[in-house]
Amino acid sequence: MIASDSNRRLLPGLLLLALLLPPTAQVTRGQQQGGERIASLVQVKPEEPMTLVFPPFLHAWGMQRGRPVHLRVYMLGRTRFDDPQGLAVTVLDAWDDPADDSDNDEVVVYGLNSGRGEIIYNTSMFSLGLYGSKGRGIGQFIQPHGIDADPLGNLVVADTGNNRVAVLFNNGSVLSHRRYLSSVAPGDNLIEPYDVVLTPDNGCWVSDSGNARLILFDLEGGVRKVIDMDAILGTPGALALSHPDQRWTYLHEFALLVANREGSVVVKLDQEGNEVARATAESAGARSMRIAYMTTDFYANVWATDGENHAIQKFDRNLNHLTTFGSKGKRDREFYSPRGIDIWRRLGQTFIAEEKGAQYYWLGSDASDVRAVQNGVRLNLSYNLTEYSYITVRARYAGGGIEELYRRRIRRTGRREEEIVLGQDRPLSWIEIIVEPTYSSYTYREKVFHLRFPGGE
Repeated sequence: MIASDSNRRLLPGLLLLALLLPPTAQVTRGQQQGGERIASLVQVKPEEPMTLVFPPFLHAWGMQRGRPVHLRVYMLGRTRFDDPQGLAVTVLDAWDDPADDSDNDEVVVYGLNSGRGEIIYNTSMFSLGLYGSKGRGIGQFIQPHGIDADPLGNLVVADTGNNRVAVLFNNGSVLSHRRYLSSVAPGDNLIEPYDVVLTPDNGCWVSDSGNARLILFDLEGGVRKVIDMDAILGTPGALALSHPDQRWTYLHEFALLVANREGSVVVKLDQEGNEVARATAESAGARSMRIAYMTTDFYANVWATDGENHAIQKFDRNLNHLTTFGSKGKRDREFYSPRGIDIWRRLGQTFIAEEKGAQYYWLGSDASDVRAVQNGVRLNLSYNLTEYSYITVRARYAGGGIEELYRRRIRRTGRREEEIVLGQDRPLSWIEIIVEPTYSSYTYREKVFHLRFPGGE
């Protein structure tokens, strides 16, 4: 697994570039039924949700949330938040020194300030840049939505109001225009493209919402594939991609994730454009949802901003719902109309745009519905995980003696059930289940569930 780089740092001003810059376990009473002894959950530390966690103070000097006042200060009044939309984050090869691991966290964040036709981005770790304006000329945008970037310097923008996709290039300090993608064939043009996602082989998927189709372009303007979405989903909106050749991916599989423009349904497509999985508001445990943008992480989990519930919906790679993180508000772990979202997969740095700002997190891990049952020398555990996690289990026997049943064993997302053979045939007093992420906030954050058995100390 990938351990977090203790040298990571993020200047307070960088958060502003992201223009756009779990439930606790169920508590049950301890019971004894026949030969079974059922533990009760008595303590969870920390109590707050940990699917996403705040970085250490010195990493961002406590600046986890960027607001309009911060943007005015750092941009010297040159712009203001006006309908933030898509967001992209990457680490540029042009910035990377292969001999120096301390620069692995030096991300560039691009945020679409849609109402003003702008891209706000960092030209270095110390300065901000502004590209574009509102209009129909070269270097201008009208109501752009999706944006994506790669380490090579390529940048693509769904210029919705101009019915085109802009292809730009970042040489390490400034953005420059290359070309537009707008035509599939003579007389067959894009209509209101909503989102874009780059592929590792210099391709670009576009959700051509006005034509109810997906188009795979190459960055030179050629068309590689067209998928008709009418029968599958209707009008396509947000996109995300897992690809076997992506940098920093664990599963090396292909999956194209597509939400409808209304954001109420997400489907997973294979390379041929066939639907292989589907998520709805009902499957996410919500009355309704409105997915605006999506991204994938190192383990191919799918993260989606839900403007209806002012939250982040997290699904596994098969679109099984894992958790809803956040709620409406302006306090910690709350969102107001979340928009763009992106994750730098190597270190799990996560940026989320809102209506008037952006938030910055590291990936964490959480558990819910934690249960333990002892039957003689057998201990049965079950719990739900929101992320691939390291699990440690410690037990204390009645009358004394602590045994570490196992330490930092990796477990996958979703419902996990296992049976452990105890070292002694004696009643247990209590157990602790410790949940840690496998990367990003690994070594910085853990969650401990303390369960007691009937008669336990």
